[in-house]
Amino acid sequence: MDATTCNVWGCSSPVFDSRFSPYCKRHKEHAHHNGHPTFKMPALSKRYDTYDQELAIAYHSGKRWYKQSDVDLTHFDKSFGHLLDEAEQLTPLSQYRRLGDLQVRKQLLYLLRLSIERVGKQETMMQWLSVYLAATHRKHLFPNQKTLAVFVCRKSCSRRVSMPKHNTYKGNQRGYRLNANRALKMLEILEPILQLAFISANNQALWYRFYCIHLNNSNSKIEVFALKHESNPDYAKSLTRKRIIKSINRKYLGGI
Repeated sequence: MDATTCNVWGCSSPVFDSRFSPYCKRHKEHAHHNGHPTFKMPALSKRYDTYDQELAIAYHSGKRWYKQSDVDLTHFDKSFGHLLDEAEQLTPLSQYRRLGDLQVRKQLLYLLRLSIERVGKQETMMQWLSVYLAATHRKHLFPNQKTLAVFVCRKSCSRRVSMPKHNTYKGNQRGYRLNANRALKMLEILEPILQLAFISANNQALWYRFYCIHLNNSNSKIEVFALKHESNPDYAKSLTRKRIIKSINRKYLGGI
């Protein structure tokens, strides 16, 4: 006999459609969109509750590692460059054409094309590689491959790609949604190319070196802040006040 309530622990809502999913409507949509019914995307900013320090440091140190002259990314640049060249040759979609109806490879190429138009080739390659290396380093944060793919694809497109919209037959606009199934297939296409960055042992060693240096610096800053906060409970407020004064001085008074 099929269960009548949602399979998620603590949820007593009725199952939306037992033929296709053991979840209620809310968790079914969440599983379809994020790859897991209760998965929350880890954040790279301290403003959010799901912020993960090591993931954020791995991402930011990866961007600095990418810009180093000692890193040999010849094979990666060549392979990703061919993909970006293919994306640039695409013709713009009609406003009535739905991007989700195309093959997943074409969907990926159109997203890359939009990213190139906004930030350029080098920034696009650096973003995808930095996010992928950070996510694979902290792989235990993701319950399955779909959630990892969702994180990599969405963070790589975040603030670089304005998701395309199409006009429906009723005259409304619908936006493209990068769900878990699409993200997984896109990552399967890109993963062999992204893994070329670590084809050299020197590249991998340099990446871990950058990561460890930035992680140690971050931990030491946290310890210093904790010690100063113990001696002066208003220490955080004083830092905020200084930051506001510097911002006003820089923005309105022309200071540094």
